[in-house]
Amino acid sequence: MKVKPNFEFLTFEKDNMVFKFLKSGDIFEILHKDIMINMFNGTFRDGSLNNIYLRIYEEDGIKIFPLMGGKSKGEIYFDSNSMLFEGSAFSLSYRVRFTLSNNCIWFYEVELNGKNFEVDLLYCQDISIANKNACLNNELYTSQYIDHKAINSSNGFVISSRQNQDQGGRFPYIEHGCMNEKVISYSTDQTQFFSSEYKKTGVPYLIDKNLPKENYQFELAYIVLQTEKMKIDGDKNICFYGIFREDYKASIETLKYKDEVMKEYLEVSKLKNNFKKVKKVCVKEEFLGEISSEKFTLSEINSIYNERNFEEYSSGNLLSFFTNDHTHVVLQDKEILCERPHGNIIINKIDNEKINNNIMTSTNYMFGLFNAQVAIGNTSLNKMMSVNRGLLNVIKNSGQRIYIKINNKFKMLTLSGIYEMGVNFSKWYYKFDEDIIVVENYILRDHTKIVLNVRSQKGIEYEFVVTNQIVMGDSEYNNGFYLNEDGNKIKITPLEESFIRSVYKNINYEIELFDCKFTMGDDSIFFKDGLTHDRSIITFKIDKSCTFSISINGSLEGESVCDDLSSLECERDKFNDFYSKLLNGFKLEGKSSKYDVSKLNEMVHFYTHNALIHFSSPHGLEQSSGAAWGTRDICQGPIEFFMCTNNYKMVREILLEVFSHQFIENGEFPQWFMFDQYNMQQDDSHGDILFWPLKVLSEYVLNTGDDSIFYEETVYRSFPLCNVTHKETIVDHVKRAISSIKNRFIGDSYLISYAGGDWDDTLQPINDDFKERLVSTWTMALAYETLNHLYLSLKDENLREEIYGIVIGIKECFLKYAIKDDVIGGFLYFNENNEIEYILHPLDEITGIKYRLLPLTRSIISEIVDLNQANINEKIIEDHLTFNDGVRLMNNTPKYNGGISKIFKRAEQASNVGREISLQYVHAHIRFIESMCKLGREEKVWEALYKITPIKLNDYVENANFRQSNVYFSSSDGAFNTRYDFHERFNELRNGDVKVKGGWRIYSSGPGIYISQLISNIIGIREVKDKIIFDPVISKTFEELKCSYKILGKESEILYKRDKDLKIKLNGEEINFICEKNIYGKEFMSVKKQILNEKLRDRENVIELFIV
Repeated sequence: MKVKPNFEFLTFEKDNMVFKFLKSGDIFEILHKDIMINMFNGTFRDGSLNNIYLRIYEEDGIKIFPLMGGKSKGEIYFDSNSMLFEGSAFSLSYRVRFTLSNNCIWFYEVELNGKNFEVDLLYCQDISIANKNACLNNELYTSQYIDHKAINSSNGFVISSRQNQDQGGRFPYIEHGCMNEKVISYSTDQTQFFSSEYKKTGVPYLIDKNLPKENYQFELAYIVLQTEKMKIDGDKNICFYGIFREDYKASIETLKYKDEVMKEYLEVSKLKNNFKKVKKVCVKEEFLGEISSEKFTLSEINSIYNERNFEEYSSGNLLSFFTNDHTHVVLQDKEILCERPHGNIIINKIDNEKINNNIMTSTNYMFGLFNAQVAIGNTSLNKMMSVNRGLLNVIKNSGQRIYIKINNKFKMLTLSGIYEMGVNFSKWYYKFDEDIIVVENYILRDHTKIVLNVRSQKGIEYEFVVTNQIVMGDSEYNNGFYLNEDGNKIKITPLEESFIRSVYKNINYEIELFDCKFTMGDDSIFFKDGLTHDRSIITFKIDKSCTFSISINGSLEGESVCDDLSSLECERDKFNDFYSKLLNGFKLEGKSSKYDVSKLNEMVHFYTHNALIHFSSPHGLEQSSGAAWGTRDICQGPIEFFMCTNNYKMVREILLEVFSHQFIENGEFPQWFMFDQYNMQQDDSHGDILFWPLKVLSEYVLNTGDDSIFYEETVYRSFPLCNVTHKETIVDHVKRAISSIKNRFIGDSYLISYAGGDWDDTLQPINDDFKERLVSTWTMALAYETLNHLYLSLKDENLREEIYGIVIGIKECFLKYAIKDDVIGGFLYFNENNEIEYILHPLDEITGIKYRLLPLTRSIISEIVDLNQANINEKIIEDHLTFNDGVRLMNNTPKYNGGISKIFKRAEQASNVGREISLQYVHAHIRFIESMCKLGREEKVWEALYKITPIKLNDYVENANFRQSNVYFSSSDGAFNTRYDFHERFNELRNGDVKVKGGWRIYSSGPGIYISQLISNIIGIREVKDKIIFDPVISKTFEELKCSYKILGKESEILYKRDKDLKIKLNGEEINFICEKNIYGKEFMSVKKQILNEKLRDRENVIELFIV
């Protein structure tokens, strides 16, 4: 059966502006050319986030009535100019007329008629004002760049909003206000209006309260206006308006369009309509309900989980804990305390020797989203099911949902009482009506199969409806698909004309149902008219049953998948065993007055999972898009993870893949590229990207001694279509890269031009002049490190000599120019007189920022500076960049002026205090740890490590807000409402006087780097060619510390002991080692592999490391 999108819209179009209404009266989307005005597509069940709420004040409380859409009880009328919503609330009648006027201005005219009522109105509109594809790609990201400004006018507050990120040369603007009544308050984000409690209650938190009159610049832009209270005795007219401008170059200061709006309002008020009644699409009453779990008592929790670790409490209430099986359990109270919802991404097992695109993934959330973004292979283009939208479960048609019939009504399962997460599964417990419904969803380790099980603990039979929103491509509503039912199996394949089919001709998904009788259908089951209105929804109506199962198989090439469902427990144990082997049995035990190392064991397990997602199925909980490898990213997290765990075959495979994407024309590497059959990659890149493949190539050779990789042949790519070209050896690829580096030298120096930026993506230059005249000192230090290692790894004497000359030149230039008055400048700028100006330096009079973290740490890691300068760097970091929650990228915030860029793009455009803008980017904090390991700063290293380990984070970061404890957070964000607040109160953040929040989760190279630093530089076990290096950095708070780890494939226990001299014992026998030092004087021990191989037993080895 061929299925294609089938929406019938009530449409208004004028001056390139389009409003599309569903026949429920809800807005589906608002467009201006390619710009999507609203954030979320409206749906028949959930309605639109756009609405007007009538609030009637009575002695027994406030009564709320939505006036538009499916949630309204009123009728709908339509003509070519306007839409009319008409109905009554008690004895008060209302009419709302929507009209799209000229010049991208629209009005909602509200007429109220009644006697002796006290009321006010809430006007609500979600906004993205960004390119439609960008919004569908990630609505949270687009919202981070919308600048809101509340301006007081004669009719109270008007909210003006500007999209600060360039949308094809434009900066869209939108304004909302009231024409004839006073707006006394407002809010600007969904998290204010709905709040986290909405996930349980299904009721917006502020629906019956006064709005906060606060501008919260977060990730879900949502304008809500509150009028003053009005007495209704007869007729009352209130008119709200919106105005859109495609391009608004300046920052928002005043209201520019009052006259235009008034002119159109006067015209619209005269408009005569010829309305016809619309047959309104209504959801059946039996499907309107939702049900969240009752809270579980402690005794009930004890009966399920009798062994609990790392218990987290608030006000005496248990919030979360971990189990002995590497699972994390979250209770409902904690979910409500968290701004970001608890979620989990599951994938099947990677092949740890070669790149495998046959990876199945699914995302789920505690609030009753059981499968979302189900995909085989490419997570952006191969999606079977849609992604979650937003953070609050407001739009509930995404992914896979379950309705349960209770008291003759089907209710959607929303927030569970207990949510359990393992690396390959999630489990939900719902308690109500003396029964507990358990839902579990897991993926098989060795197969691309996901299994959902639902059961009643008391064996009570229920009817269920399971909904599935099918995408079969990039985004919902964009693609059709074939649907073929064969018994209890349903096969889903893309249409012949689809993009996905042009690349993967045999890709398919298969859903299979077990242990139940069911009827497959569409969304017509929900509607009073019995018709289908959204063909993207597939439903399974399940007859009375106390248990049922659904499996989803994915296949790239049409191959068959195993029929075995296995079990959650069996597959959990398989995954835990696989992860343990991948980590060489890594486990810490020890006693410390300050640090509980069992937290690190748990985090290493979950961070391994995060790292493998980043590597094999690139996406995250907030960043659902991905699918590609960032060249910089793949060369850090994944490669460092596989290097530190001695999975060298995989490192080699990754290197060959990366080099196959190098551009033949200029020797550069793309910023990102697809690593599957989609031939896509970015044409340009930041200035540091070129060095990362060279860096990890040389480190691979130095660690393994495998220089044969230099003579392996691989292809290039060619502009502009990424066509594959002829093959050359890796050493030839290196030569092209070296030529590109030399072309980037400024003048006759060895200073390297900034090009498109460096690691901090927010500091991309606004003009091309900066690209050529700016130098990143961090990139210089990285270049020195990279080329120095490359020189050491090569055998080609001519190439070595050429590279050595560059290495010496870079170091001389760095020491001569980058350091001024003992401080490394963040950037060097060659002005028109060819004089150097220092930016992000005490001499900087442009930005007001004096210190930048990245060159201070990288110059130590790379060893380009001596011990004296390293100590100065350390002191600067301690005095100016160290905060209660970690080290920050700079000592002050970049100036924000309404989103107008003067020097840098995103740093001056983002209105939200999050991610890199928050300045505590965890990736950079880990690199700080690496630099302190170089200097042997034991206490700083361990303190810094625990500040970014999220299990019971408040033990080490007292001002940390609650957040999910088993996932990597990319940043620690100060809890500031606006950038202005952030700048003014920045120093309060330093000492922990302001709360900090967790940023985006999972999708980062950070987890791999974290594990690499822990194993290689903190616990200090590294394999280098013919020797094993023991180079620990252990806090003196440890009375004892033991690390279980396989050394040369042999199970070993490494015991760390303090002594006055360095010494190593293996199984009680003292063995020979070489005492070595880095350039900063830190001593470490190295042992020849030959000695270890002779003396290591197959198992139960004890290595005693005596450290000073």
